[in-house]
Amino acid sequence: MLERLLIFAAIAVIAVIVWKVWNRAALKRIATRPAVDPVLTQTPEGVPVILYFTTPQCAPCRTQQKPALVRLQAELGGRIEIVQVDATVETDAADRWGVFSVPTTFVLDSARKPRHVNRGVASADQLKRQLESLSA
Repeated sequence: MLERLLIFAAIAVIAVIVWKVWNRAALKRIATRPAVDPVLTQTPEGVPVILYFTTPQCAPCRTQQKPALVRLQAELGGRIEIVQVDATVETDAADRWGVFSVPTTFVLDSARKPRHVNRGVASADQLKRQLESLSA
């Protein structure tokens, strides 16, 4: 029994490491794209951006992610910009950013460099911590 538990724990640790390496590689790949992505042309410069990919059919997007983003926007106001992209309409943008599931959020610094990626629902507190890490 103990052996099975240790094997399960090892597999779980390996899975977490692979996931973190995958996300880090995705951020590096995205960082090599052109400086101004078409989905970011309307955003003000010098302000961090949360790029939020969603679809109309995504229930977690409507019930969890969108309320978290609304709360974050209410707390931080003009200190951040939130850009929502419908991945079913902007399929090229979803491909460029490597989005394979929704919701996916990218936290970009004020120079539009991707610093964090969240595949799945990200809480307002998690996004706030990621934004705060940009200034650290």
